[in-house]
Amino acid sequence: MIQLRTIILTAFCLLFTTVRADIQGEAVAATEAQLQDDYIAASLLVVSPSSEVYSLFGHCALRLSCPSQEMDYCFTFETASDTKGLLTFLQGKARGGFLASRTDHYIDAYREAGRGVTQYTLNLTPMQKLRLWMLVDGEIERGYSHHYDYLHTQCTSMLVSLVKQAVAPDAIRYQELPTAVSGSFRNVLLTTSHYPWSTFFWQTVMGPQADAVEPLEDKFVPVLLPEVWQNAVCGDTELRPLLSGTPTALTPAADGHATAFPSPLVLFGFCLLGIVVVTLGQVFLKWRLLPIGIDATLVVLHTLVAIALSWLVLYAQLEGTAWNWYLLAFNPLPQLCGIITHQWVLVSKCLLALIIVLLVLTPFVPQLDLPHGLLTACFATRLAVAERYDRTKRNK
Repeated sequence: MIQLRTIILTAFCLLFTTVRADIQGEAVAATEAQLQDDYIAASLLVVSPSSEVYSLFGHCALRLSCPSQEMDYCFTFETASDTKGLLTFLQGKARGGFLASRTDHYIDAYREAGRGVTQYTLNLTPMQKLRLWMLVDGEIERGYSHHYDYLHTQCTSMLVSLVKQAVAPDAIRYQELPTAVSGSFRNVLLTTSHYPWSTFFWQTVMGPQADAVEPLEDKFVPVLLPEVWQNAVCGDTELRPLLSGTPTALTPAADGHATAFPSPLVLFGFCLLGIVVVTLGQVFLKWRLLPIGIDATLVVLHTLVAIALSWLVLYAQLEGTAWNWYLLAFNPLPQLCGIITHQWVLVSKCLLALIIVLLVLTPFVPQLDLPHGLLTACFATRLAVAERYDRTKRNK
C-alpha cells in the first residue's frame, strides 16, 4: 500500500505541475489541456450491500481517471487494518482514512465477492475535478487520521464532504429526497436493510442517539446516495445536475438477500412457541428435565447478553451506545443479587417486572422491535413459573 501511495503521489505531482491552488479552491492556474472537460473523468462508484454488519448499506468510492496520463484509480474511505474487527469497532477505537487502488483491482475484488458495482458520472467542471483530485490526494497523505463512527464519519459522509469542497463556492442543492432520509438514522436502517440478522444486530447496538434527526448528509448511506444525487443540482447562477448520463453496471450483484437460516422474527417466534409448550408440560404434566435444560440455556444467554450490553454502555466509546433500552432486561444485577441474597424467586419476580415494562414500551420506543420482543418474551415465560419450580424443588 505504501508503494502504491508513492506512485500515486508522484503521478499526481507530474499531473498538476502547472496547477497552483490551495485546496479551498481559490486562485487556480492550469494549462489549456487540463481545462478540457475530458481531461479528468470523475465518477461515483456504489457497491451493493452484503450480509456483513459493516456492509449492510453497501459501500461507495470515488473513481478518478486521466486517460492522457494513463491514470485510473478508486479512492475509498476504509478503516485501518490494525483497527479492523468487530470488537475494536464496538469499542469505538476504529480509525479511518482514504486509500487508493487501481480501478481494475478494486472492481475485481468485489466481482469475486459477488457484489455489484455501479458507476455514476459526476457532472463537475474541469476545475472542480482538479480540486477533487487534489483534496482526495491530501486525504491520502494524512493517512488514518479520522475517528471512524457509523453515524457521522463513514465512507458516504466523507465522500460527500470532499465533493462539496470541490464544487465550492457553488452549492449542492437537494431537490426530491428519498423518504428514508426524512427521519432518523434508525429510519434509514429499517427502510433500506434487506438482511434481517444484520438489522437485528444494529437494533441491539444502536441506542436512542440513533433516533435523533441527524444532519441530512450523515444519512446518505451508499444505497441511497445515487437517488439523492440524481435529484441534486449544483452551481450558482446556472444550475446543472450533479450526476449526468446513464449509470453503468461494472459488475453484476449476486442475490445475497436470501438465506437458508431463518430470520430473527421466525426463529424467536418458534422459540417462544416451544418454550410455551414446555412450560405447559411442566405445569400440567410435571415435566422436569426439559424445563431445567431450557432454564440453564436461558440463564447462560442472559448472562452473556447482559455482560455485553453493560460493557457497550459503560465502557465502549462507540457513537450511539451511551444508553440502551435492552439494558433494562439484560443486565448482570439480577445474577449478582441472586448470588448475594440467595433469594432467587424474588430476583426472578423483579427481572420479570423489568421485562414486562420493556414489552409494554415496545410500541413506543423505536429501538424496541418485534424480534427482540419475542426473545424477551421467552425469558418472561420461564420467569413466570420460577416460583412454582422453586416450590416443587423444596417439596422434594
